[in-house]
Amino acid sequence: MCGIAGIVSEWPKASLGQLVGDMLTVTRHRGPDQRGHAVIGESACIGMNRLSIVDNQKHEIPYFNEDGTLALVFNGELFNYRDVKANLKQKHLFKTNGDSEVVLHAFEEKGIDCLQDFNGMFAFALYDLKNHRLYLVRDRIGKKNIFYSVYQDSLYFSSEIRAILDFVPIALNWQCRPYQAFEFCCDEETMFEGVYSLKPGEYLIFENGKASKHSYWKIWEDLIELPDDQAALERQLAELIEDAVLLRSRGLEHAHCCLVSGGVDSSLMAAIAKPQALYTAHYPLGSEFDELSYAQLLSEYLKIPLRVVRPRREEFLSTRDILISILEQPATWTSFTLYRLVEEATKEFKVIFSGEGPDELFGGYARYLLLFNDEQIYTYEAMQMYSYLIQKYYGKPEERYARLINRNDQDDGTLHDYLVELGSYYFSKSSDVLHAMGIMDFYTTMQILLQMSDKICMAFSSENRHPFLDYRLVQFAFSMPSKYKINHGITKHIFKKVAAKFVPEEIAFRKDKRGFSAPVNLWFRWAEKGNYDRNT
Repeated sequence: MCGIAGIVSEWPKASLGQLVGDMLTVTRHRGPDQRGHAVIGESACIGMNRLSIVDNQKHEIPYFNEDGTLALVFNGELFNYRDVKANLKQKHLFKTNGDSEVVLHAFEEKGIDCLQDFNGMFAFALYDLKNHRLYLVRDRIGKKNIFYSVYQDSLYFSSEIRAILDFVPIALNWQCRPYQAFEFCCDEETMFEGVYSLKPGEYLIFENGKASKHSYWKIWEDLIELPDDQAALERQLAELIEDAVLLRSRGLEHAHCCLVSGGVDSSLMAAIAKPQALYTAHYPLGSEFDELSYAQLLSEYLKIPLRVVRPRREEFLSTRDILISILEQPATWTSFTLYRLVEEATKEFKVIFSGEGPDELFGGYARYLLLFNDEQIYTYEAMQMYSYLIQKYYGKPEERYARLINRNDQDDGTLHDYLVELGSYYFSKSSDVLHAMGIMDFYTTMQILLQMSDKICMAFSSENRHPFLDYRLVQFAFSMPSKYKINHGITKHIFKKVAAKFVPEEIAFRKDKRGFSAPVNLWFRWAEKGNYDRNT
């Protein structure tokens, strides 16, 4: 885990080094263990703040290949780096034991195609001195952030927006459509005009003062053949989940903990990861928010100590400005709970596991039931010849989903049209409506959860790992028949069947899951006042 930053410009060398050094100072919390930057060629400077997780030794950074023609700064973890390195050892000299050099030499061998070999979470910048070309790359899932701006033929990039703002005109992008529709930014647009995010599975090339973006991975382009057999699918899924979790827990130089809510996702993860401690949040405000009994049941079942964090309204008020600064952009109400959990966990642990992903991958949200059940009418024998009438009556699924997910109750129709346009793109990638909803959520609403997780954990100089977002699990989830995701009204059906092999059935088949939502509605009595004003 690290924070990266850089500039490609025509400024004098001395100025470039000073400016990138200042960018790294702004984001020093992302990597307190080491810092380095270097002016490269005539017009570039890249650098990083390093948080050592896999390799505790200090290195020369940026990382250079043997002949000095490639330079790299890397943020993240390549979980299969040992396997990739084994195929490179005979051709390359490795000065370190970590994963960054593996990325560098893999790129030297295969160019951008090396990304297909990587299993991890990362955002990196690689400068090619021979061709005066910079590559910015983001992992398939979008677990690590990378922001950039092109201004006056210069490129600025960083792991956090704040490091870029000194170099571009600052104007808030209140008309950001994702923000207006979802209440947060989850696409390439940010809340700052002219500052953009790379999307999951994208890379950017900057040369001759121009930037071009390219995609190297999309869910629907990476599907596999799977059997239409529940028993076989359960076996394969169980094996994949175990491997994904163990891949992220082996070879750690640090003890690790798991954030658990008492739900099936985090409980299954903890059962396999076998952390040194579990952390949960407790709001003693009735059954709607209180899930402590399930977390305690898990702790007793796994024989792993449970640390209970009890966030309070007063803490929310005292840390609100800090949290806003950390997040940089609007996020969900779970951010405060996550902040308090990470604040406590990092007093003891540097690596944290959390369970994001299964809801989007395996059909876990209650809203999925609505469209999923609508689509069942197409299977009725009596309606086989009347698909036109069904669509006339129900409307297109992407139009119905747009109504479901639009959070702006003052929409004049503009945002609905935007969401229909967005939905039409993602729904065109799968003929199965359940897969289509999951794909759309994967690339939209899930991204804010990952962005929030990255920024909060890095604010405390810690690393958060998400085993269920191993790209192989994503690939599996959208390749399998969706009838095994929702079955007789049970969401995440096959996932829960697998989980029941590892955790108590009371947890595996829970129907009252709440999650880490903070009770801000109760604290500020918004529910009594009706719809809240997003501008307050």
